[in-house]
Amino acid sequence: MYIVGIILFLVLIIFIRLKMPMWKGKYSEKLVNNKIQELPEEYVIFNDLLFESNGYSTQIDHIVVSPYGVFVIETKGYKGWILGSENSEYWTQTIYKSKHQFYNPIKQNAGHVRFLRHLLRCSVDIPFIPIVVFNNDAELKVHIVNSLVVNRYSLKRTILQHRTSVLNQETTDWIVRTINQNRIIADKEKLKQHKHNAKARQYRSSDLINQGICPQCGGQLLLRHGKYGTFYGCSNYPKCKFTLN
Repeated sequence: MYIVGIILFLVLIIFIRLKMPMWKGKYSEKLVNNKIQELPEEYVIFNDLLFESNGYSTQIDHIVVSPYGVFVIETKGYKGWILGSENSEYWTQTIYKSKHQFYNPIKQNAGHVRFLRHLLRCSVDIPFIPIVVFNNDAELKVHIVNSLVVNRYSLKRTILQHRTSVLNQETTDWIVRTINQNRIIADKEKLKQHKHNAKARQYRSSDLINQGICPQCGGQLLLRHGKYGTFYGCSNYPKCKFTLN
């Protein structure tokens, strides 16, 4: 019984370690939802959306539809130092001496925006405002110019800074209706397939990088020097702005 107890304890520890990132992510998404629920009633809020199109799936943490544009929000439950730049393929989380790389959330959210542009095609030019949100205890040391990357406590203020009305009620109602009509029920099997597809895309990207090939346009990766140190950049710059630390 003693040995069985030890085995069960070890299995429990492994299970918790495997599930911990998912639990942290869901908890962070819940905290972000609590924050955006503070917005006025003219903002329509969607959480944890899954779409499928032409064999591809897209999961979006939050969409906020308003007369001032459509906010597309990617939530990251990381803490510690967050380092990266707009065009780099990966960012780095640093906690003391521990480092962890993750896919650039700006690029990840840009994929969500591209999907929504395709889904919400109409005669009106719909402005999309992508935002990446980190936990309040994340220290953002990222080099960005054209993107919005904020801590959770700044999210509501960031959204409310956009106050120029660009969409009428008819258009916002159509956007809300189209999202509701195209979202799918995210059961376990569909989520499992989505995660498999996402990992497969990242694997293909990493494989190209290891061969010295730009995963965005197929150009050659060249060693370059910038004010933040050395990095790999695409030979097709400035048409392609892919970089790798």
